[in-house]
Amino acid sequence: MTDLGILYYVGTYPMLSESFIINEIHELKKRGHNVAVFALAKSNESITHEKHRKIDIPTYYGEISYSDFHQLASRKILNMTFNSPRHVFKSSFSIKRVLHTLLLGKKCSDFIEKLDFEIDVIHGHFAKETRLGEIHAAKYHDKPCVVTAHAVEIFKELDNRQIKEICDAMNQVIVPTRYNKQYLRNQVGIQNSISVIPATTEVDKFKYNGCKINNRILTVGRLVEKKGYKYAINSIERLVSNGYDLEYHIIGDGEDKQKLRNQINEYGIQDNVSILGNVSDERLRSEFNEANIFVLPCVVAKDGDRDAMPVVLKEAMASRTACISTTISGIPELITNEDNGILVPPRNTNALTEAIEDLLTNPDKVDQISKKGQETVEEQFDISDSVDLLVNVFKNISNNN
Repeated sequence: MTDLGILYYVGTYPMLSESFIINEIHELKKRGHNVAVFALAKSNESITHEKHRKIDIPTYYGEISYSDFHQLASRKILNMTFNSPRHVFKSSFSIKRVLHTLLLGKKCSDFIEKLDFEIDVIHGHFAKETRLGEIHAAKYHDKPCVVTAHAVEIFKELDNRQIKEICDAMNQVIVPTRYNKQYLRNQVGIQNSISVIPATTEVDKFKYNGCKINNRILTVGRLVEKKGYKYAINSIERLVSNGYDLEYHIIGDGEDKQKLRNQINEYGIQDNVSILGNVSDERLRSEFNEANIFVLPCVVAKDGDRDAMPVVLKEAMASRTACISTTISGIPELITNEDNGILVPPRNTNALTEAIEDLLTNPDKVDQISKKGQETVEEQFDISDSVDLLVNVFKNISNNN
């Protein structure tokens, strides 16, 4: 087997916050593999990644409406039901969810039958309940299926029984960090084979161009609790109060946007902190290159949600920007404290403030850490390395199916 036929089974597509999916697809296409996308919904974001605009692949949006429910009596869905009785009659999900995923499985199957190339493997991102539709379609067509279990679905959205039902039904489970693998093994009890393949970026895209601005600090990510923005803003307020002339840029959008604006206004640091919203890839590269320090003070949210190993940290490191983050989840698998970055305890404004101040007053340390960070991602976390591992998984399960 040389070129593969790969169907990506995803949620809302394309999403700015899920650049790793676009990166994988782009790299697979560049290598000559046939790729198609079955998505549950179309993104309404006004900005998309450059790579998405360059990718010409078959894409189908399988949104379910009430008019689809008559198809539950179709021969195909009856076959899917008897192919996967465990996921219909003994599922850990509600009957409403079960019927919904059967309809998704049928739509996915119909899409597969219309493609002008043969599918060798179906790859789902995020181990959510809708991935049961992936399993139904894979069994119907006798194709192997894989899921990459990330963070929000395993730490927040699903209970262990539901995660186990999805993951153990796959031919292979992929996770972005060793932390995820240990969590699924020890906390959830996954018996299936699990491969660690980092979600990452194209390092050359963020190559440093020598345009750093002193005292420019940057954070990129969705404006949600688990990113720890409020602690970064706390630290900026303290540093400004102590006489530091700082620019802090925040890139992203999300549910906490107004709450963070209120915090900035309350502290009176509007002249120092800018929430820029979502930006183009060109602007993002410029912001990474100009920032002297990148701060991502991740926390475990009250509902259990957390990051695994954020791609934006790798993008910042590729841009030779000194990174400060926290010790949660898989972040210490990327950053070694005081070597290629700085790690502080989560929810600790004092430690975060001290770490930022240390870099502001020590340009030699910034230079040393940022260079080591760049070397780390160039040597270990380029998208080409991750796709090498991904293709090996796809070929192995296709050959063994």
